[in-house]
Amino acid sequence: MHNHHRTNHSRLVNREFLQKIIFCFLIGFLCGAVFYYCFQNSFREILQATLENNTKTWTKETAFFPEWFRSLWNHGKYFALMWLLAISPAGSVSQKIFVIYTGIRNGFLFVFFLYAKSAFGIIVYFASLIPQVFLLTPLYLFLFYVTTENRQLKRGKITIVFMILAFLTACLIEVKWNLPLMKKIL
Repeated sequence: MHNHHRTNHSRLVNREFLQKIIFCFLIGFLCGAVFYYCFQNSFREILQATLENNTKTWTKETAFFPEWFRSLWNHGKYFALMWLLAISPAGSVSQKIFVIYTGIRNGFLFVFFLYAKSAFGIIVYFASLIPQVFLLTPLYLFLFYVTTENRQLKRGKITIVFMILAFLTACLIEVKWNLPLMKKIL
């Protein structure tokens, strides 16, 4: 009976945790979309140049290992920063700020691609995230969940090794599948 109560409480905490994360992301996404929509003329030249540079990056032939290290660096600095902030006293606040920032960035990019490429921009936006987002998102969610309320990791070393392997795999997938996918659609 006592174990059953703990399981129900754990599920409720998990649901509330995910609802808060999704809510923060959606707030950020809408803010980013509205911000771009309101100030699109101000950003047009900068973003057009950024899109052209990204398109050149996505379409140029590059060696595998330099691209993989670039991916590791780009994602690794965010992951390391989030880990440090998560274990700091301001952990839950920094997680919400990061999720809102990620939402703003994604809302901004979504509307930008929509304006730059019309309806095809929706495909470009989702293609820029797939498939690495399916590993990175759960990894961040797990990091946030574990560090919220100082939860103890079960099988701590195995979990950390698994997180590192998932992170390395996400970066590898970005280079092996995402970059060729972006080259094909652009």
